[in-house]
Amino acid sequence: MKIMVVDDSSTIRFMVTKILREMGHKEILAFESAEQALPALSNEKPDLVLLDWNLPKMAGIDFLNIIRQDSMFNKTKVIMATTVNDKSNILKALKIGIQGYICKPINREVLETKIKEMEVLIRKENEASS
Repeated sequence: MKIMVVDDSSTIRFMVTKILREMGHKEILAFESAEQALPALSNEKPDLVLLDWNLPKMAGIDFLNIIRQDSMFNKTKVIMATTVNDKSNILKALKIGIQGYICKPINREVLETKIKEMEVLIRKENEASS
């Protein structure tokens, strides 16, 4: 599974990437902004995006809107990992099409659980389309 991490905090990117590698993931892409991540989507086609809401220039929710409007990425799994934990924002992100929401500070156990849930979901979808 190819995973894209989009977070402006180098500490968060490092920590999440480390946890993902320890879980056995080898294809991990990390970007500090949505502007950097958007062009990479077409080339890399990640299975899962871990996305921060509060990003410089383009917010994570705007990035999510863009990829959900593109037929190539509208089924890409997205987990928001953010300090934004307002109920209305969570509902907004759910309506646009996220598959998970993690509040920061990121708890390793919660992150691992969400990643495993996405692995199962992606595997089932791949089996159904085969």
